[in-house]
Amino acid sequence: MKKLLLLITVFFTIVFTGQAQRRVILHHQGTASMYNTISTAITASAAGDTIYISAGNFIENLHINKELTIFGAGHHPSTTAATGITEVSGAIYVRAGAIKGKIEGVYCDDIDMAGYNASDLTGYTISRCNMRNITLPTTITFSSSFIVSECIFRGNININNCTTYIFEKNIISTGYVQNAKFGLFSNNIFLHGAVNYLCYYCAECTLESNIIYYNGTTTADLLRNCNNISLHKNLIISDYDYQTNPIADNTFTSNQIVAASNGASVFTSWDGTTTIYAYDFDLHLLTPYDAINGDDGTQIGIYGTKDNLDNPTPYKDNCAPVIPLIEEKTISRTTNTDGDLPIQFKISAQNR
Repeated sequence: MKKLLLLITVFFTIVFTGQAQRRVILHHQGTASMYNTISTAITASAAGDTIYISAGNFIENLHINKELTIFGAGHHPSTTAATGITEVSGAIYVRAGAIKGKIEGVYCDDIDMAGYNASDLTGYTISRCNMRNITLPTTITFSSSFIVSECIFRGNININNCTTYIFEKNIISTGYVQNAKFGLFSNNIFLHGAVNYLCYYCAECTLESNIIYYNGTTTADLLRNCNNISLHKNLIISDYDYQTNPIADNTFTSNQIVAASNGASVFTSWDGTTTIYAYDFDLHLLTPYDAINGDDGTQIGIYGTKDNLDNPTPYKDNCAPVIPLIEEKTISRTTNTDGDLPIQFKISAQNR
């Protein structure tokens, strides 16, 4: 019953965001408390709590130093028309103590884990967020995987020489990966064109089942100042055949090459040249590329992958967080005979 009341509180908070102030709900041991800023909710929280952020633009820097699960209302236009997006205009600093925490459904500037040199963020997850840059702590070996999944990047990924991490099913627009070491990048889409690199000063990483668009004039800049990088079963959109003529000191196995002039034929809706991601892109693969599978037997790119029970776990097109989604809201222009303001809203459950 308490959980149901909490969800109702969350729904009404999000519904009324357009008519009232932004709200943040802290769920602590079955009790919900409301705050005006995310920072005050974090300060009041305890390890293991959940924070729900309404739609709206929160202009503040966040310091997360506890095990918290944080949900925004999402950022994709198709699922936020009724509420608006959750945006954080400021840096999100993930600090020591945030082990096993999670951020999901937020549009933000930078996520920085190096500013306060978090000693370990084992088990931390960032999913279904749209961010500019991310910087991991300096030279940390996570005792279990740090995971970034189903996110959109508008800038760079600085691994900071950390080890044991996974970036999967992300869309990386224009930016590049730097200082990566002993990590896995799988089922991502990299849109680089002739700008920047795929990897910069990286070593001992594996890139598999990705789709990579790179057509720079300096072919070696795909992996600039990199060594012992393994590229396996990727689809590379480029006028240079990296599979036949690989970059020295790195390994290319079972990759397929598509000429840049044919790039528009790879995805359902993409012009073949644009590197700045837009929400109206449809990055489902067209025939024959939809038949290319990775080693796990699922499709390369963001619509592949499966869980331990072999259930498909593709990228979620609407980027919606796993909390129930408000799809529609209708607010009457007038009150009824009892003086109440009629409101109708449609809510859909999310199975993943």
